[in-house]
This record gives sequence, C-alpha cells and structure tokens, in this order.
Amino acid sequence: MRDDLDQLMARLAGSEQDRSLAGFEEAVLRGVARRREELRTTSALAPIRIASVGLALAIGVTAGGVGAATTFAQSRQVSPFSAAAHLAPSTLLEGDR
Repeated sequence: MRDDLDQLMARLAGSEQDRSLAGFEEAVLRGVARRREELRTTSALAPIRIASVGLALAIGVTAGGVGAATTFAQSRQVSPFSAAAHLAPSTLLEGDR
C-alpha cells in the first residue's frame, strides 16, 4: 500500500489549516531567550549550591563524629537488658569463639 508522495503533499496543501502560525516564531524565540536566562541563572548560582552542599556535609560529619565520640566515651552499663551484657542469651549461645 504505497502512496505517492506528490499525492499526499497535494492533499495536505488542499486541506484547511487547523491552527494559525501567526506568532509562532516569536513564541519560539521567547522560549529560547527564557531558556538562556535560566541557564545563565543556574550557572551563576552553582558556586552557592556547591558551598551549601559542602557546609551540609561538614555539619553532618561533625555532628556524627561528636555523637560517636560521646557514645564511646560513656561507660558501658551492665544490666540484663543491655545489648553489651556478657551474660545475654545471644552471647551464651555462641559458645567459645
């Protein structure tokens, strides 16, 4: 079922336009200008984003380090329900390792 390209083009030329192309070029150029402005803004804010990520990473590492240091500095509490108890059933079942 092969149609001739000339017939298809003639049928397309004879049909009515379903939309107007008035203002199409201006809309495309406005979109291009808006995209360029967005890229310019994004590139201008890139150092601020990098600094923000670095600061958040530094705060997280510092807070995590302080939390870990205080956990290790505390004395171990020996009670039947503590995880570090030497007489916990889980440690007794392991045997001599």
